[in-house]
Amino acid sequence: MKTYDVFPEPIGSYTVGRTQMDLEYTASDHSKRELTAFVYYPSDSSEGKATSTYMFPEVYEMLKDQPLVTGYLTGDVFSIDIKTRCYDDLALSGKEKRYPVLFYVCGGGGSPEWGTVICTDLASLGYVVVSIGHPNSTMYKRKDGRLFNVSNGFSDAIMALAEDPEMQALVGKMEMRPDDETAVEMNRNVLTLPVLAKVTEYSELQAEDVRYVADYLYKLDAGELNTIFKGRLLLDTGMGIVGHSYGGLTTAMVCRDDDRFACGIGLDSGAFGLLGSDLKKPFLLLFREPNYNMNAIIGANNSRETYYFSVDRVAHLDYCDIVFTSVNEELRGERDAMEMRNLVTDYTKNFFDYYIRQKDACVESLAYEGVDLIKKYPQQVN
Repeated sequence: MKTYDVFPEPIGSYTVGRTQMDLEYTASDHSKRELTAFVYYPSDSSEGKATSTYMFPEVYEMLKDQPLVTGYLTGDVFSIDIKTRCYDDLALSGKEKRYPVLFYVCGGGGSPEWGTVICTDLASLGYVVVSIGHPNSTMYKRKDGRLFNVSNGFSDAIMALAEDPEMQALVGKMEMRPDDETAVEMNRNVLTLPVLAKVTEYSELQAEDVRYVADYLYKLDAGELNTIFKGRLLLDTGMGIVGHSYGGLTTAMVCRDDDRFACGIGLDSGAFGLLGSDLKKPFLLLFREPNYNMNAIIGANNSRETYYFSVDRVAHLDYCDIVFTSVNEELRGERDAMEMRNLVTDYTKNFFDYYIRQKDACVESLAYEGVDLIKKYPQQVN
């Protein structure tokens, strides 16, 4: 299989800076949440610096201790020996007074660095993009040097779902490209499974993390701390959020619960915890079949427009950096890595440009072979 030693050149005109922040707070379940956040942002110069490290080797080593990986995959999964296209701790660009804000949420068991390509692309277009390391459900190294791996509790919850007989029976009945009524009914059957309760709890905590970091960004913009973001974040138009896989659940929950977020995107994600939820926000789902059976309830309940785009010839992990870093052919779909990156970035960019920046951009006008708009809710929305 083709291998890469450098990520693709960002699609925008800005140089991309990256900085890391450690944060702590007490969640609603009274647990202490010790987070890290990588912030990608537009800059005017690399200042002669070397590119940022992709992933700390000690974080990659923790992957080998995850039951989620060791129980289902053999051999190496991906390489961290790849050059990024961002630079640590640059000055914020002076070309615009303020820059809009987006969040990226990686998949369960992953790392906040797994979205480096899409975060870099969006930052090169003039967005400030935040990717969080979530306790229990992701792996990361904080600036203070401490390492956090996926907890046994989270691993157990995910594996219990995958091995649940009722879940397996439903998956076996899922149709490729079902009609809307069938997909919604199947999704409802999945979402009522008792085994989902613990999985949903972890996602709700991730959503709290996002809201806490959003609070922190508001403080940075207000100048409560002296950082490059003082008075430089465009927050009045609302923030956007995109999540892959398990991170897509968090994305939808944040849209549902926080009016500061204007819209969201789920990349090959489901709808756990969202059975009776009206997101009240524009939402886009980009996925592989038969995943419509796992998320159809989102659009059926949403009072704002919801777009469902089915993508053929892809694998689940093609929606993150593994499209470039994979060393395991079993993880990859059939599409070329650059084509897949361009596809995901284009849909994400156009969606956020329209709903955050109010630009004349439209996801329905994009044309990629094997990518179909299979549904748009509500039907009366043009």
